[in-house]
Amino acid sequence: MSQLVTVKDAISQASLEIGITQREIASAVGSNDQDIAQMLALLSLVAAEVMMEEPYRATLGDGLWCFSSSGAGKPKPTADDDLIGFDGRLAVDGLKYRFLKAKGLEFGEEMRDFLSRLNKLGARANSRVLDLDAAAGSLDRTGSPSGFGAYMPGGRVQ
Repeated sequence: MSQLVTVKDAISQASLEIGITQREIASAVGSNDQDIAQMLALLSLVAAEVMMEEPYRATLGDGLWCFSSSGAGKPKPTADDDLIGFDGRLAVDGLKYRFLKAKGLEFGEEMRDFLSRLNKLGARANSRVLDLDAAAGSLDRTGSPSGFGAYMPGGRVQ
């Protein structure tokens, strides 16, 4: 299940997984650490890429991808406790991929993880279950061409 995380938590988790920090970071916004500051900047790039795909294009299409503790939408984070408006694991995977790419390091596995998760979330959001039996049954009673003029219990004419 998708879980929302704060800006600080996403950057902290990504930096731990990459190995640039040994423990959770104290602060992301306003940090003097160059790597943390770069990850904060790259988070906007990750968000821009995520918002081009479903389901986030529909839900975050206004360009506001992070939210303050009061729920106000923002185009970029301004506080450590701002919530990221898309899946937290997707944010972490995207940060790892973008950071390694920016540093000129090997990023293939991280890119695959990011794109795979993005595609799975999109497929899950776009998979709608259509009850063809119910739809056909309602049309069959009216004698429409889709039912070929006959109604059978269960709704569908075979």
